[in-house]
Order: sequence, then C-alpha cells, then structure tokens
Amino acid sequence: MGHSLQGASHRAEDSPCQDSHAVRVLGDSPDCSLIACVADGAGSAKYGGEGSAIVCEGIVENASAYFDSFGNFDALQAEEVESWCDDARETIKVDAELRGCEAREFATTLCAAIVSPTRSYFFQIGDGAMILGCNGIYGVVFWPQSGEYANSTNFLTAKHYRDHLQFLTVTSQIADLALFTDGIERLALLFDSQTPHPPFFEPLFHTLRSTDNPHELSDDFSKFLQSDSITARSDDDKTLVLASHVSAEIGRHV
Repeated sequence: MGHSLQGASHRAEDSPCQDSHAVRVLGDSPDCSLIACVADGAGSAKYGGEGSAIVCEGIVENASAYFDSFGNFDALQAEEVESWCDDARETIKVDAELRGCEAREFATTLCAAIVSPTRSYFFQIGDGAMILGCNGIYGVVFWPQSGEYANSTNFLTAKHYRDHLQFLTVTSQIADLALFTDGIERLALLFDSQTPHPPFFEPLFHTLRSTDNPHELSDDFSKFLQSDSITARSDDDKTLVLASHVSAEIGRHV
C-alpha cells in the first residue's frame, strides 16, 4: 500500500489532505501486473482532494477493466490511456454540476504506472514524479511539470490537458518503483541535475526488500513521512508509493 498524509500547512488551516493514491495487483503470479497512481489536488481548488481521489480510482478501475478484457497490457496504447483520463474528467464534470461549480474546482495532477511481466507504461500530467530503479541505478520517468506561471503546474481538468499528458512505454526490467506527489519532491529529487536522490530511496527499498510481509511496514512508513526530518523540509501534503522487485514479484509494495 501507499500513504497519503496531511501536511503541516493543511493541519494548521484545518483543511483536509488533498493527495490521493491507489494501488492494485491484477492477475495471478507470475503473470500479474501492478497498477499504481498518485494525485495531488490543487491547493487553490475547493474540491481538489475529491478530484485527486476520483482520478486515482478511475484510472485503476479502467486499467482493471482493460486487463479483464485482454488478460494483459501488451497492446496498451496512449489513446486508451487518454480515454481513461477522459472518463475521469467526465466523472469530475458530473460531480461539479451536482455541486454547482466548475470542473476546475476539482483540479488535480496525476502520476500513474502500469508494470507487467513484459512491458511497463507510465503517464503523467502535472508535478510529482515516478522513479525507476535497477541494480542501484535510479532514473526519473518524467521531470515534474511547471505550469504557465511561477509555482504552478498542469492539471488533468484543464481544457487542453492532452497537450501536457506524457506517456512512456518501457520494455526493460524494473526492480524498484516509486511514485510521489510534490510534497516529496525536494527530498527525493536533485533539481540541479534533474536526477533522483539515491540516499532518500536506498534505505526505503532496502527495508522493503528485506521483509517477508511488506504490510507490516505500514505504521513505520507512515511515521517516517511524519518525522521531523521530513516535515522540516516540506509542510505540504505527502504521498509516496513504493514497490520492489516489481518485474519479478509484482505485489511487494507499501
């Protein structure tokens, strides 16, 4: 499982966490696949938290339906992913109409990964990032997106969102996977070189690989994200999803 935790700034304002995540394992070992999403509702959007939850749930449900229909993700194309995003946008539009507001009040980013035995797919709009690792070497799938103005980004609810939706297919083996929202960026990324910060990830993945029951780490993982060393660097909401040995043993995740 992953964790989405309220940041100190939101606690001070007595406002809810606007981050969301969703993780699901599809199929049976050894041919199973992993779908993972993280999303960050815009701080300026009244229902940003609801928007992030709708998007994560919608992507996972659509990916699951695709898997049920085809049995794998071998032929997945960007156009299919765009249709999943359109479906989430339509759900947001309906909710916005019920609340008497515009869809932009549900503005949210999205980072999503589908890892299967033969190939993996990644798509993203907005900030946050996804990290891939193999044999101690880490790379960023897409660098966090900046918006038109300072301290802004791109959102799935925007009219021309497809202009900013990034999609990548990977056929090489992936040992470690991390997805996180922008509340983790300054801890997990080196902005001068646009690379991951290995000292942040290596202890986490080492711990994950060393346990027989990853779910036992849940409480410790939550405490880590709320520790003084983490909150001192960022007072924003934080979401982090980790998975290890994802190409060979899909499902070992916290």
